[in-house]
Amino acid sequence: MPIGENRHMPISSDTLVFSVALNHYDRIYDRNIASHRLYAARHGYDYVCVSRPAWTTVTEAVWLKIELLRSSLAKGYRWILFVDADCELRAAAPKVESVSKPDKAVYLAVGFSGNVNSGVIIARNDPAAVEFFDAVLEVSSRAVPEMDWGENGHVIHVARRSETVDHLDRRWNNNADPTLEDFVRHYSAGGPMRPLYCMGLTARAVQLAVRVRLKLLKVAGQHQVARAALPNRLSALGDRCRRLYPQL
Repeated sequence: MPIGENRHMPISSDTLVFSVALNHYDRIYDRNIASHRLYAARHGYDYVCVSRPAWTTVTEAVWLKIELLRSSLAKGYRWILFVDADCELRAAAPKVESVSKPDKAVYLAVGFSGNVNSGVIIARNDPAAVEFFDAVLEVSSRAVPEMDWGENGHVIHVARRSETVDHLDRRWNNNADPTLEDFVRHYSAGGPMRPLYCMGLTARAVQLAVRVRLKLLKVAGQHQVARAALPNRLSALGDRCRRLYPQL
């Protein structure tokens, strides 16, 4: 029985696909969000795009996926696919459960950096997956050797020490090769794929407005959260999102 199975929870499938698109990323990457919805509908999965609250700090926005992965496992989903807002789910993408391997509960692909990339995370409902995300959240308040500006370095840190992680075929998180016949095309920041994303005029205008706002917050020192304060801030934001999105 999956962790936290509850027949009264507001879910209609045993698989959840979700994305975090705060700070109006749902409008900037509207074409990608549409591809997430199509993929979920094609396979009969539940789908949630977390776009509220509309604004939060950059730190909380990138870490929220880990908090919500942990809580959505407690909802009882057998499989969960998290995809960043800047990921396009392609028509060729197979079912989530097709990646299943014995004794593996968390699935990550290696990105252009040579390390696992947390823009796509697949989790099977298993105590080992719960332990993995708990471990990532536990180290969120301190520095780790692999640390970067967001959560990815902490995911790398825990994944290197976990026996439950399996490396996905890179087609599941392709942020490096535009010629690859991929399942998930990831237009990740700083990578070779980002310039290939075709953004409409409205999305460009929203992106400009967001950049201006975040720059002003940076000048005011309000765009990030102090590491020591992150666990409490993340828990509070997670609670707010769970009230807005009961599936999580």
